[in-house]
Amino acid sequence: MANFIANVPVERVTNPLILWLFKHGWEDPGWGHLSINQVTLGLVLHDLGAKLADRDLCDQVQAIAQKVVAENAQRAVK
Repeated sequence: MANFIANVPVERVTNPLILWLFKHGWEDPGWGHLSINQVTLGLVLHDLGAKLADRDLCDQVQAIAQKVVAENAQRAVK
């Protein structure tokens, strides 16, 4: 697998969830398996889905993201 390095100027990122991931989440290879991490990923996916030009695709992505958030939020609260 080829190495992929992206340099994103953090001052241009305004989404607080993505900023948090840049600061706390990307370095840990096991990150993302906890329910609260899945909720965060679902919220990011929902936000990114809103930026799609194709309205039908936008609705599908956001519906999947909402399902991910709803199911994992219930597990995280327990």
